[in-house]
Amino acid sequence: MRIVIDLQGAQNSSRFRGIGRYTAALTKSILQNNANHEIIIALNGAFPDSIAPIYSMFEGLLPKENIRIWASPKSVSHCNKKNDWRRQAAEILREAFLLNLNPDVVLISSLFEGAGDDVVTSIDKFTDTPPTAVILYDLIPFLNQADYLANTVLQQWYDEKLTYLSKTDMCLAISESSRQEAINHLQFPAERIVNISAACDEVFYKRTIPVDVRNTLHERWHITRPFVFYSGASDPRKNHIRLIDAYANLPINIRNTHQLIIAGMMPPDHIETFKKHAQAVGLAANEMLIIGHIDDETMVNLYNLCQCFIFPSWHEGFGLPALEAMACGAVVIGSNASSVPEVIGNPEALFDPLDTTAITAKLEQALTDQAYRQRLIVHGETHCKTFSWHATANKAIAALEQLHEEHKGSVTQSETTQSALIKSIIAAIAALPIKPLNSKALSDLALAIHNNFPDADSQQDILNKLRKSVKFSMLSNAFDSISGYIKRW
Repeated sequence: MRIVIDLQGAQNSSRFRGIGRYTAALTKSILQNNANHEIIIALNGAFPDSIAPIYSMFEGLLPKENIRIWASPKSVSHCNKKNDWRRQAAEILREAFLLNLNPDVVLISSLFEGAGDDVVTSIDKFTDTPPTAVILYDLIPFLNQADYLANTVLQQWYDEKLTYLSKTDMCLAISESSRQEAINHLQFPAERIVNISAACDEVFYKRTIPVDVRNTLHERWHITRPFVFYSGASDPRKNHIRLIDAYANLPINIRNTHQLIIAGMMPPDHIETFKKHAQAVGLAANEMLIIGHIDDETMVNLYNLCQCFIFPSWHEGFGLPALEAMACGAVVIGSNASSVPEVIGNPEALFDPLDTTAITAKLEQALTDQAYRQRLIVHGETHCKTFSWHATANKAIAALEQLHEEHKGSVTQSETTQSALIKSIIAAIAALPIKPLNSKALSDLALAIHNNFPDADSQQDILNKLRKSVKFSMLSNAFDSISGYIKRW
C-alpha cells in the first residue's frame, strides 16, 4: 500500500503549536513502525522555510526522493475575498498532484488550515479517489462559535472545511473526546472515526536538573521561589482569566511563598490583558510571570522544577502539556472537561474549570497536602506510560490499512499521462463559478501547473490553454445568462 501524507500541518504557523508537534511525531512514528507500506510525504512549496527542517527531521527514516514538493499560486488564504479563484484553483491543483503520486490512501495531517495563510486543503474538489483520511484534532470552533467564529469570513472558512470533512472516508481522532464530538455533533458515522490517541515526545521525562541550569533559568525569568506552572496558547478556552483569579484567591501565605509562571506563544495584547487583570485582582508584578514561547529543553526543565502544573482549559482536543508534565514527574491538576480527564486519568486531580473557587481549592491542596501530592506523582508516572507514539502510529496504520481494504476494488493506480491530467485540471478550473481577476493570475497558475508536471506541456502552452478555456467558459456563462433572461422575458 502506498500512503501519501499531506504534511502541511507541520509547515505553517501550526508547526510551532500542538498540531505541528503532533503531525511531526505521528509521521515519524508511522515511519518507524511501518513494515509493509511505501510512505510519501507531500509538502507545499509556499512554505520554503519549513522544508529543510522536515528533510532533516526524517533523515534516515525516509528516502529523500519520497518527500515531494508541489507548487501553488501565491496568495490563496481564505481571509481575502480576492483570493477566492486562486484558492479554488490551488485546491484542484493540489488534489491533482496527489493523484499523480498514485496513492492507495491519502492522509491529511491538518484539514482546518488556510484561514490566514497559504495552506491549501480540500477533499473531492477535483477527484473522489483515492480514499482520504483526516486527523481530527477537535471541533472547538464549531462548539464555541461565539468565541471563535464571530467573524463572517472565519465562519465561511470553517463551514467550507466542515463540508470537506463530511466527504472524508475516515477520521483519525486524537482523543475519545474528539471522536465523540464528531459523532454527536456532526452525526459522523461511528465506524468511520477511530481514536488513535496521542503521546508525548521521549525528551519529556523525570530528571534531576543541575544547579547551574536551575540558577540560569531563575535568573532569566526572575524566578525567586517555588512556582505553579502553566503552558499553552492564549485563546479563551485556555481559561487564563479564571486561572489568574483562582491564584489570586489563594491564602496570602501560599502566595507569598510561590509564583505563577505562564508560558506559551501569545500576542502582545493578550499578554497585556493578562497582566492588567492580575494587577486588578491584587497580584504583585513578581507573583505572576509570563515568559512567552519556550523551547522543549526549557519546558522539560520547568516541568521538572515546578511545584505543580495546572491545566485549566475548558476545551481541549487532547491536552498534551498535562501528559508531558506527568512524564516529568510533576504534580498535575486539570479541568474535568472535554479530553483532559482521559489524559490525566485521575478524578482526584480534576476541578470544574468554570468554577474559580474549585480551581483555588484544588490548587491549594496540590501545594500543601503532601500525601495528596505524592499520590498524584505516583499516578502520573504510571498513567503517562499508557500513552505512546508506537501505539498511536500502529492504530493509525491499522486504520489506513482498513480504509485501503474497503476501497481496494474501486481504486486503481492511475496511468493517466501528465498531459491528460493537465487537460482535466484546466477543464476543472474553467468550470469554477468564479473567474480570475487578471491575466497575471492565469500566468501564475500556468507556472504552478508546469512546475508540478514538468514532463508535460510547456508553461506557455499551459497558459494558452488556460486562456482559451477560461475565456470560453466566461462566454458560455454569459450566453446562458442572456438565454435565461430571454426565456423569462
